[in-house]
Amino acid sequence: MKKIAAFCCLFVLLSSLNCDNEPVDFDISTLNANPKILGEWYLVEFNTEVSYSPNPEDQSSNTETKVFSTSSDYTITFDDNNFRVSGDYTYNSRVKVNGIEETSNFYTNTGIDSTHGYSLNNDDIFFEESPFDITTQEENTIYLQGEQVKRFMISENGETLILFQDVTLNNTNGSIPDGVTVTKRTSSIWTKDFTVFSCPLRDATRGAQIAYSQSNEDIQLCLNYRRALEDQIIECGDPDGGLVNIIDQLGNCGLLSADVLRVTAGLQNIDFANKTISYSNEVISVYGSALFGNHSLSFELPEHVTGIDTFLNFVIKVDGVDYFPYYPGVNNFRFNTLISSNFSLNAVFEGTVINALGEELTLSVGIIDVNY
Repeated sequence: MKKIAAFCCLFVLLSSLNCDNEPVDFDISTLNANPKILGEWYLVEFNTEVSYSPNPEDQSSNTETKVFSTSSDYTITFDDNNFRVSGDYTYNSRVKVNGIEETSNFYTNTGIDSTHGYSLNNDDIFFEESPFDITTQEENTIYLQGEQVKRFMISENGETLILFQDVTLNNTNGSIPDGVTVTKRTSSIWTKDFTVFSCPLRDATRGAQIAYSQSNEDIQLCLNYRRALEDQIIECGDPDGGLVNIIDQLGNCGLLSADVLRVTAGLQNIDFANKTISYSNEVISVYGSALFGNHSLSFELPEHVTGIDTFLNFVIKVDGVDYFPYYPGVNNFRFNTLISSNFSLNAVFEGTVINALGEELTLSVGIIDVNY
């Protein structure tokens, strides 16, 4: 599983709503503004996918371009008739040709300040110009310019605005070559909650996301990304549930398998092959020891409880020395329970542990997948 941009799963959910195809087929002069959309909105994320499929008889290539924001200080402000965009944003643009990624480039747009007209038709919004200036050299980005029609949704508390689009273009639109199909899916998320917008951990999360998405299913980068998401939720909240959805999509990073209890402690990869798992009074107790070396692991956790730091009495012995969870500092110890029910226990852990002499040890890729 390889996910691009923190809200890619939003496309699947929203595409079923089926935005109207371009060009615009309503009289924009007769429409009035929706009061809920008025005011200034801060950009949280934007994602775009444009695919170009030639006529089957054509020898040209299938191309897919993905564009997603990496950081932003960007706003959109709606009054009764116009919208204004201002600020800066950076984005990554990737191109696949016949399914093989060929380019991945970063771009920065700064000093943006422009005003254009817009109008509404029920849940559709017509932009006279695109809110984003995606003018890279990659394939297909021409279809992201000019007039745009998007569906919009506003949260019940009025703090979150989502603009999205799922459009299939062909030669009936005039600008598409004969026999060619262009599919365009876009999504942008905006907030009026400055706390969410100004969350300093957003950039760290995005950096972890980019590193993971550029890897080949790397487990440590997947765990780093998921931990960054968890940290952002704890520090800045998750008002629309989008971050939790991404964590659910990452799941166990695809690497947990049956009857596994192992960790990397410093430079040692330790497999606790001898395992004893017991259950009593809704508490699961786990003990494991290695076949070679003086290494062991023990902890407890409640049944039917998942999430961060649900463990009890965690002790890991490495080379005969007991270490315990250590919280202060950058590499805080983190234990995340994924499943603890129906006789199945799945969890991951990582971070810093410390012994009685104050010596620290870094744990990474801690994996638990056992039955009880």
